Amino acid sequence: MSTDNMIGKKILLIDDDVDFLKLTSLIFHQFGAQVIMTPNGLEAMGKLFTQRPDLIILDAMIPGIDGFKICQRIRQYSNTPLIMLSAMDRDELILKGLEAGADDFLSKPINPEILLARAKAMMRRSELNNDDQGVLSYKDGRLEIDIERHRVLIAGEQVKVSPVEFRMLAYLMGNAGRVMSYEQILFGVWSGNHKGKYGYVHVYISHLRNKIEEDPRKPRYIRSIHGVGYIFEGQSQATVL
Repeated sequence: MSTDNMIGKKILLIDDDVDFLKLTSLIFHQFGAQVIMTPNGLEAMGKLFTQRPDLIILDAMIPGIDGFKICQRIRQYSNTPLIMLSAMDRDELILKGLEAGADDFLSKPINPEILLARAKAMMRRSELNNDDQGVLSYKDGRLEIDIERHRVLIAGEQVKVSPVEFRMLAYLMGNAGRVMSYEQILFGVWSGNHKGKYGYVHVYISHLRNKIEEDPRKPRYIRSIHGVGYIFEGQSQATVL
């Protein structure tokens, strides 16, 4: 389904700013999305299970449990694409949001139309991810990456990865043996929306290493090329289709 009109999509908005909720909800409604709104993080967890949204937009500074903890809780149960918002534009907050599991981080005040565009782009990439990668797959006896089924396995056991983590892994695997610069990875995974924000790349590489490497401190799949980027190195016994 095309996300150009977003018909049938469910958006969960978690924010205590009533005016922002109303305006953002109106924008998404105009493109056919169903919007579920809540100012409360704990209530949002219930809606996550009952409504099964296609996208979550979460304010980092909601009352009660802060948005970073809510994001971590969501990631324990769901890989739904998630955009975090904050009125404070600081690198440490952005990195904290990414570490908590957010797929994108935007600073307030934000034009709702910009938020809509980011939401469309994120959902479009999530939908088209399998088509973009064709029939690529990787298997070496320990690690298996199945693009068609959108899954990663270690020794036959499925590993839970977020949509952005999977896109990054698929992108690196699709370019196995080639050094990919930080800028190339940003463009390949986020469509160039975060030019120069190399912290995004480093955070998600760290996530992936913790999930797929036997020793994340001595990675053998995703290796660093200092000051340049990263390279995915398939093992000698691997099968790549």
